[in-house]
Amino acid sequence: MLIDLSRLRCTQPAFVTVFPTALAIAGGWPSARLVLYGADGAMRSMLLAGRIPDTVQLAADLASARELFDRRPLQVRRHRDLPMHNAAAGAARRFVRESCEIWVVPPTIREIAELLSSELVSNAVEHAHSSSRLTVTGTGSALRVSVRDYSRTVIPRPRPIDVGAFRGRGLHLVAALSQSWGVHQHADGKTIWVNLQLDSPE
Repeated sequence: MLIDLSRLRCTQPAFVTVFPTALAIAGGWPSARLVLYGADGAMRSMLLAGRIPDTVQLAADLASARELFDRRPLQVRRHRDLPMHNAAAGAARRFVRESCEIWVVPPTIREIAELLSSELVSNAVEHAHSSSRLTVTGTGSALRVSVRDYSRTVIPRPRPIDVGAFRGRGLHLVAALSQSWGVHQHADGKTIWVNLQLDSPE
């Protein structure tokens, strides 16, 4: 889709986040493609300040937009909303596998991403008692997997491992297998994210 912004006026910086969000929900690149063009100086500054061109191509005019239509953005991103259900972890693994295959992520990184997404979504179901949004983001050098829940439960921390327990090792796996990880607190929940370094460009 090509969107002409020449007549669009916006005073709220948060508004421009609708473009990458819509692209991710629609399936993300390359399943869905979006190029913005014709923005005036104020709108362009707002888009750049929000780093929108990282995930959505930005062109000066229609001709340039057509040239960018098939080009991969600096970041590619996909979302999947998952229910509070035991089957959510399996759905997360399938979604991550599909995303990695589309973006040509190395198999070793894909397998780790599948495992960690499953653990994080399981945590949302079992401990936060919440549905979740799984987001996968790819760049030329890293893959990020994040899971947002909608519960005000305490921010998780790894607990001592109980060698006799079947569960309870999720965050230990996250810490051991990722290059970095963290938690963002929201008013109505939290997002746990992990970064995986790619062996080679996607």
